[in-house]
Amino acid sequence: MMGEQHTPPYPSYAPHTPPPSPDNRMPTEEKQAPRRDPRGRVKLLTVLFLVVCLLAGGAFFLLQSWHSSGSVSGGQNAAQAPVRPWCASPQGLSTNFTGFGITGLSTHDVWSIGAGIMHWDGKKWSVSFRPLSAQLDLRSIDEIAPDNIWAVGEQLTNGLASHAITVHYDGKSWSVVTAPDGAPNGKNTLVAVSGTASDNIWAVGFQVPARGPLSSLIEHWDGKRWTIVKHPEPVSGLQFTSVKALASNDVWAVGYGSLIRGGKSVNQPVIEHWNGQTWNPVANPDLTPSGGGMLYAIDGSNSSNLWAVGSASQRLLSEHWDGQSWKIVDTPAVPPDNSNWLASVAVSSSGSVWVVGRVRESSNAFQPFIAHWDGHQWQMLQDTADNAGELDQIAQIDGQYWIVGIPRSNGGHAFIHVLCP
Repeated sequence: MMGEQHTPPYPSYAPHTPPPSPDNRMPTEEKQAPRRDPRGRVKLLTVLFLVVCLLAGGAFFLLQSWHSSGSVSGGQNAAQAPVRPWCASPQGLSTNFTGFGITGLSTHDVWSIGAGIMHWDGKKWSVSFRPLSAQLDLRSIDEIAPDNIWAVGEQLTNGLASHAITVHYDGKSWSVVTAPDGAPNGKNTLVAVSGTASDNIWAVGFQVPARGPLSSLIEHWDGKRWTIVKHPEPVSGLQFTSVKALASNDVWAVGYGSLIRGGKSVNQPVIEHWNGQTWNPVANPDLTPSGGGMLYAIDGSNSSNLWAVGSASQRLLSEHWDGQSWKIVDTPAVPPDNSNWLASVAVSSSGSVWVVGRVRESSNAFQPFIAHWDGHQWQMLQDTADNAGELDQIAQIDGQYWIVGIPRSNGGHAFIHVLCP
């Protein structure tokens, strides 16, 4: 689950209208044709044949465009999107749903985080954990096993100060578990959590002392207690937004901080890796010359296939780790490329990649953005929610991809729907 909630939009992608079928066209008046030289008739037939080929090719292209409306970076042609990417959502899935983040191991065992924690049993949502105080602000949730679920956030106070907070589900009930503060009397916020076992849970975020600059925060659960883990701060004001644990010696955290370039402060994405002993910065593309960038989420299937997403100069940003280095993978340009970002990414064991976020259309309204990477190119899909404004998270659950977001209009409820590629 991403850390800070950001929202990106894109222009509507209405399917192209195919040309009218021959049966619907006005019939032409038949006239007695004068005798022509055979060579002229051959030329005429050749021209007619070429026209028919062009029309057939155009119709084929339009039919393909019905399923895929995106263009691919690098000058490649857009791949055809899955013909039926959207599932028929289970009855009642959107009823009483609240939240901005989800996790789950089965389509009959899904958890949602928001003002509290809700559970989907395959038929309905029910409240599983309701904070005793409205000042308990939960940000992220991860189900490692049915009896091992963690959620993290912060316990607000009436002043600036806040405390890192975690809650745990043991298969029967939720309990609040104390976590240490990196900045006593300051602000301490955990925004993302990921784990692989009961004694290997990681949470990341940021801290702001009562006097001093903002810095990042990393904490680890060893099965008995949470402890703060030291790590490098390669940039100023570093804050982590997402974490992905693959193994006890293979954990990744992403975020952003600022560097001084030309006398100005510019945001630069930051990626760090835990090798079982220490956290170390990992080189990733320098975006400061082009205006900077930020990473909001990370996911991966193994140590040589990870993806991180965010924004760069208010445009969509995606980066890929192949086991050797991080490289930018060009994403589709969505005009006017202003305030666009990717908020979440989900990677399957087969290597399929889905990203969601938002883009701003020419009318200044935000629209949802969904794209799929098939190993060679991106495919943009049209969202089915009539009032979708932005998408906040995508999570792989039992072969499906569950997506949550917020509506375009104020006062609406969070929505949820499902992809079945």
